[in-house]
Amino acid sequence: MTHRRRVGEQELKHLELLQSVISRLGSNSFVVKGWCITLSGLLIAVADRVPAWKPVTVSVAVAVGFWLLDGYYLRQERLFRSLYERVARGEDPPPTLTMDAERYGGPVPWPSALLSRPLLFCYGVLVVADSLLILALS
Repeated sequence: MTHRRRVGEQELKHLELLQSVISRLGSNSFVVKGWCITLSGLLIAVADRVPAWKPVTVSVAVAVGFWLLDGYYLRQERLFRSLYERVARGEDPPPTLTMDAERYGGPVPWPSALLSRPLLFCYGVLVVADSLLILALS
């Protein structure tokens, strides 16, 4: 038999707040990927019109910068998901309506966020492709 815990009004409001932050972080991550691909494509197009490796080098820097920013958003999202789970379980609950995911969420190391499959697939492939293009143009 499954034991269901009753969720109070404050807990429900807390879960709703946490879910809205998680959704916003996911949306920000999507926008960051779009901007990165757009700017990288623009820089590659500039390099194609004026054969030079410098715009492609800037494209690599842009990709790495957006990779770090997206890694930040992913880490924050994981922290808030951890806090959400803790509130939902009701075991050892954090302070009422706290949004301090860094303190009350579970441990989420930076490398695990930066080297996650989605970020590696998006940014890693972009950095490798741009690097190969630099070699071809130089």
